[in-house]
Amino acid sequence: MKQKILTKIKDNIFLILAAVPLYYIYRYIGCPFRYLFGFSCAGCGMTRALWAIGDGDFALAFEMSPAIYLLPVAAVIYFLRKRIPKKVMNMLCSVGLVIVMTMYFVRLFSDNEVVYIDFKTGLIYKIIQSLLN
Repeated sequence: MKQKILTKIKDNIFLILAAVPLYYIYRYIGCPFRYLFGFSCAGCGMTRALWAIGDGDFALAFEMSPAIYLLPVAAVIYFLRKRIPKKVMNMLCSVGLVIVMTMYFVRLFSDNEVVYIDFKTGLIYKIIQSLLN
């Protein structure tokens, strides 16, 4: 029994060691993608949307991330993936990707408080600026 537990810890040591720094990254700098690049990623707002659904506020969830309502569909597809022909699976994944990316770009280039572009706040921009000056 003890050997089995030690084997599981050893097999998952990377995840265990990565959890602590990831916690502090999200706690103190927020989204690492936005911190580095200065703009939101395609998944921006998903966590807040999940919290909103948990609170029963479905309109706020849609405002935070319209893609949140694709998660149940993606979950069903994932659990049925062995029964779905490969061509159909590829088509479903492609359609899902197009939908998510379309929503992302519409949100990115509209007046949206959740998803935005501000390159000057990104760490990479700041580093480049400091090197050029």
